[in-house]
Amino acid sequence: MGSNYIIDMSGSKVRFIAIAIFAFFLINSAYALSYTVTLHSINMQVDTEGKASVIEKFFMIFPNDTEKISFRDQSKTLGLDISTWTNFDSRFKTSIGQNNITNTKIIYNEGEANYLEISYDLTDSLMAKGKETNMVTEYSIKATFLNDFYQSGIWVIPDGTSISIELPPGAETKDQIEPQAAIINAGARKVITWQGYKSSNKITLDYILWKKITPVVDLNSIVSFLFKTTEGLALIAAIIVLLFVTIIFRKKIFAKLEEFVENNSIIEEE
Repeated sequence: MGSNYIIDMSGSKVRFIAIAIFAFFLINSAYALSYTVTLHSINMQVDTEGKASVIEKFFMIFPNDTEKISFRDQSKTLGLDISTWTNFDSRFKTSIGQNNITNTKIIYNEGEANYLEISYDLTDSLMAKGKETNMVTEYSIKATFLNDFYQSGIWVIPDGTSISIELPPGAETKDQIEPQAAIINAGARKVITWQGYKSSNKITLDYILWKKITPVVDLNSIVSFLFKTTEGLALIAAIIVLLFVTIIFRKKIFAKLEEFVENNSIIEEE
């Protein structure tokens, strides 16, 4: 015996299904946008306390102006919420510090260079403070902040990825940097850059920061020296005598100076 199934679809149900199907294709059409991420650059600027601010840029090229305009329109729809951008494209996310971030901002820049920029600050120090003396403080990078690049026991910076760290002004690198990095001077800062592809079983970056030595003037000690010691009283007396002699004989002193200048000057006459 066969069974008969009757599907009752009222007008409202049909409209709901149609709208849902349309929304599905509309949402998924965003994922069909054609573009290529040519470079993912990460720049970390470190302050004197070892904390850092981060700027990540995803540089893109489009096959034609139509796709560029479509992406621009899509960026307006996605707005300023990073999670929405990540759902749109899993590459568009923060890569440093995981959840230890604050002041997150995201913008899309269109021009000669088209890029999506994500900026944020790290709530915890990127650099761990080590040995400290009266002259210098040692710092080392916390590799766990780069856990996004840890794969199966090794650290991998893939092709098309650049990681730069701007050390504080005056900092000097210490020991070997791993993996091997390029080092340039940008003003008073040293910039350490890993350009993928790079791989290593560890990430190390150590540097020292010289302390600023500010001379301390102890007025109480100066006053005590001048008025409570024989040497101090003698110095005060000598200064008073010198001032007195200068005042009494100032006219003679100035006359002698004028005479000296006149006798040692060469005047050319035509």
